[in-house]
Amino acid sequence: MLRYIRSTLLLLLLGVVSAAHAASIEATGQAFLVDGDLGKAREQAINDAKRQASLQAAAYISSTQQLSNGILEIDNMRVSTLSTIRDVEVLDEKLFGNKLHVRIRAEVEVDTACENGGSGNSFRKTVAVSAFPVEQPAQKNLGGFRHIDSLLAKQLVERINRHPNLSALNAGHLQLQNPLSTAATHQLDNGALTTLMRHSQQLDTQYIVSGVVRDLSMVDPSVMQEENLFVSTYNRLDYKSDKHLRNFAIDLYIHDGFSGALIDQFSLATQGRWTLQPNQQTGFATPAFYEQAYGKAVADLLKDAAKQITEKLRCMPFSARITAADSNRLWIASGQRSGLKVGDKLSVYRKSVMYNPSGPATTELINTQQTLTISDVQATSASGFIEGSTSQHNIQIDDVVIFW
Repeated sequence: MLRYIRSTLLLLLLGVVSAAHAASIEATGQAFLVDGDLGKAREQAINDAKRQASLQAAAYISSTQQLSNGILEIDNMRVSTLSTIRDVEVLDEKLFGNKLHVRIRAEVEVDTACENGGSGNSFRKTVAVSAFPVEQPAQKNLGGFRHIDSLLAKQLVERINRHPNLSALNAGHLQLQNPLSTAATHQLDNGALTTLMRHSQQLDTQYIVSGVVRDLSMVDPSVMQEENLFVSTYNRLDYKSDKHLRNFAIDLYIHDGFSGALIDQFSLATQGRWTLQPNQQTGFATPAFYEQAYGKAVADLLKDAAKQITEKLRCMPFSARITAADSNRLWIASGQRSGLKVGDKLSVYRKSVMYNPSGPATTELINTQQTLTISDVQATSASGFIEGSTSQHNIQIDDVVIFW
């Protein structure tokens, strides 16, 4: 009977957590006026207000749930996060110096369900998106896709940043996967295999997205190699034929930014008609590129990729690097932009590097059993206090705080 009651209580809690909640929210966004472009500043301020509205709509329940003597206890669990914003109404707009303030009212629906059965948290996580090198570089020639490596990262960053709980940074100038044929598996000098990403901590973000473009080829390569003028003309007129289909296939990898460990990976592929002449170069992700059926198919795939990335990271823990430690006070590299508020509580973990003579060095996070209570919040940083002392628990710069 007791087991039945416990199960019922847990199911009721999960029902509450996974439900979608709608609320009418008022929020203010800000943006700088650059070169007198009021329209662009207004758009940026409204987008900022939408992010703030989504954070405000996040439901806060307390943090660890547990059963004690058959009674469900809830303490300090912060839930939320996938949100849909609609019916946005601009209530007020004021210009103070070169900064525009816009106040909006919007209907925000928050869905707290995660695939793993848990609930995401409303903190805004950071993710760096690196270059997407092409496994067969010669395939970039058709259409003039020579800059696709970095432009693909830029396109993903733009789409990920439409999600209010992720802050994506463009690291498209960095190629983190090598060799491409076996990414994300790396071979070490001693012959061992690993999926750990080297030098991941240099990016100073919570998560890292990288990938490889596997295929940009035509399904029927002969279409682009036809020398007979009559046949070539016929092919152009027969533009709806499947012979004009072109492949687009990518592999994506999500790594933890602190340890370099591979969290998840998935592949996406699509096809679309490419009806331009072999010597016509639109470039990748240009207006002319997106006019093609192929470009539209790629745009849909990138939208799906961004959605899968955001859904995966939404349900991952929030973490932040410790930047300073003094007595019983800690400073961390996250603040208001991440959704932190005075009174928030985060667990403190000591970072330990384990050196293995026969394999790669690994990063281990050790729970200090200390809780950081935030007392001061700035735009990109925050500080607070722990009950013990930093020296007693050997808490140092580059250790981390985590909210599960």
